[in-house]
Amino acid sequence: MEGLRQYVVSVTTAAIICGMLTATLNKGAVQSLVKLLCGFFLAFTFLSPIGRLNLKILPEDFGLDYEEASDAAQEGERFARNSIAQIIKEQTEAYILDKAAEQGLSLEAEVFVSGDEIPIPKSVRLTGQASELERGRMEIILEKDLGIAKENQIWTG
Repeated sequence: MEGLRQYVVSVTTAAIICGMLTATLNKGAVQSLVKLLCGFFLAFTFLSPIGRLNLKILPEDFGLDYEEASDAAQEGERFARNSIAQIIKEQTEAYILDKAAEQGLSLEAEVFVSGDEIPIPKSVRLTGQASELERGRMEIILEKDLGIAKENQIWTG
C-alpha cells in the first residue's frame, strides 16, 4: 500500500511542477518546448513504475505462475515504452507543425523516435512547399530545439 501512495504522490508532484512551469511562461518557443518536455516527463513518471515491478514477491496464494507474471510484466514494459514513444512522436509532430505555422508554412510532419528505453525524436519527414530559406529556418529550429540533425530531416514536396 505504501508503494501505491508513493506512486500517487510522485505523479501528483510531477503534474504540479509541470503546471507551475507552463503557467509561468509567456507564449512563444520556450513555452512550447517546456510543454513538450513536461509531456515527456509526465508520461515517463506515469508509466515508469511498470518496469520496476518485482513479481517474485507476490504470494503464491494469488495463483499466479511466475513465468506468466513475468511475461505479463514484460508485455507491460513494452506497452509502456510504446505508449511513451507514441506520446513523444505526437507531441514532437505538434511542436513542429506549430513552428511551421509560425513561419507561415503549411507542412505535414512524421516523426520517427529511437528505440531507446526513453525514446527521443531521431528523424522527421516533412511534406509541403517551402523555399530554400524557409527550409533552412525550419532545419535550424528542428536541430536547435529538438536535436534532430539536418541529415535526419527529410523534405518531400
